[in-house]
Amino acid sequence: MCSVDPDEVIEMTQATEVLDISRGGVLCRKCEEAVAEVVLRVKDAYCRNCFLAYFTHKFRSTIGKSKQIHPGDRVLVGLSGGTSSTALLHLIHEGLQENSHKKLRFNPAFLYIDESVLCTATDGSSDHTQRVLRQVASLGFPCYVAALEQVMALQPQPPLLVPQEYKEMKYAVDENLKTKIHELFASCKSASAQQDLHDQLLQTVLRQCSQSLGFRKVFLGDNSTTLSIRILSQVALGRGSQLPKRVHFKAVSQNIEVYRPMREILQDEVLHYLRLQDITVPRLPAFRTKGSNITACTEEFVQGLQKEFPATIPTIFRTGDKLVAVKVQGNKRHSNNGYLHEDDDFCALCASKLDTDKGEASALHATIISQKYSSKKPLKTSHDNEDEVKDDMSVQEACKEITNGEISSDPGGGACWCAGAGGGCDKTVKSNLKDQDLRSAQTLELYLCYGCRVTVRDLKHTDVLPAWVQTEVVEQEQRRVMREQIQDFLL
Repeated sequence: MCSVDPDEVIEMTQATEVLDISRGGVLCRKCEEAVAEVVLRVKDAYCRNCFLAYFTHKFRSTIGKSKQIHPGDRVLVGLSGGTSSTALLHLIHEGLQENSHKKLRFNPAFLYIDESVLCTATDGSSDHTQRVLRQVASLGFPCYVAALEQVMALQPQPPLLVPQEYKEMKYAVDENLKTKIHELFASCKSASAQQDLHDQLLQTVLRQCSQSLGFRKVFLGDNSTTLSIRILSQVALGRGSQLPKRVHFKAVSQNIEVYRPMREILQDEVLHYLRLQDITVPRLPAFRTKGSNITACTEEFVQGLQKEFPATIPTIFRTGDKLVAVKVQGNKRHSNNGYLHEDDDFCALCASKLDTDKGEASALHATIISQKYSSKKPLKTSHDNEDEVKDDMSVQEACKEITNGEISSDPGGGACWCAGAGGGCDKTVKSNLKDQDLRSAQTLELYLCYGCRVTVRDLKHTDVLPAWVQTEVVEQEQRRVMREQIQDFLL
């Protein structure tokens, strides 16, 4: 392959004036014959044919040089209906129509995940779904539909095939699942936690659908612009150790291989391609958080910097390309809590490898110590004492119901309100329940990566998480206990 920088940008120089081709008369810099219709990198003008050839070559070379996609492979393509995934749909269609040796030879199927349950303006969301499905059907590809709220179910439901299985009556989702996912996002204290949780659940649905349909390979429409924004935002969210998995061309998660064939293409180039090909992109009802979040602020920062310095996104993108995951020597590791972990242990929420196995001389350990001491309860004030009295009064009312109104005349000295009546309950029950909730949250954190820990801590209640998260935590806890019990008997 050619070693020349494909973006032809070397220095971070500030842009001066964008080349104006609106009046015509500017020739294509490549063929020097046709009139230019596209300006890239501020000053590089291309005609229609040269740009389409350049755009298609970037896409196909990304697949070809990896040598990971073989003839006859079944590939599930994630389709959101946005600009990048729509361009990916048409690029795959064009590649399969080729008669030369450049023809794409894998067998694609498309998956659309309906996120309208989280959209504030749900009007027209069903129409948008129909437009996306009609677009795929017009090109002759099989397409499946799944609902995002299905992620709250204990057992994932397989997606529906369009149009044989997809009907409005069959597509109706359990209202209980919709209520649960609304409660989950309402429990988030910050907009950043909502956005991060949305991204993790979306990836989970995609992975579950791939497994249920029997696809081992998945294509995503991530371009270099979105990946550059992700590199910075994921570091800010505490997911720096997961960057190789989230930005490289190939990533493996739960035996599912995820590929990003459009990672060499800029967002501006995608928009030019859709305009020149006269492709209409449906206006999709997107998920929006209430207030600014880290990802949105990072996107605004990178896009603004890109306008002034055209090498911003290529520089961030190439830097992220050099990141590699660090492998721990040996197959046994100790976390900060002293628990024994194995190399195959993964996060119960996002399915990433656990990155909390650092030693005492680490930033993670210092953060845990700081959180431990900062969470110490302050001295009780008079206001706190009033709240405690109110809580005790609620316990007293409950005890009255148990003992038919007979309560102890002396509730002091730590005795229960109904101890004198033989009710058998204790005032410490309330604190014991709180301790159990605390232990449950602590156990849950043991099997979460650092990024998911940060997100889960922003939840008001951990019981609003999907049921399969708690199930996965219980299974991993049982395996850990079993490993510790048989450790002395292993060679």
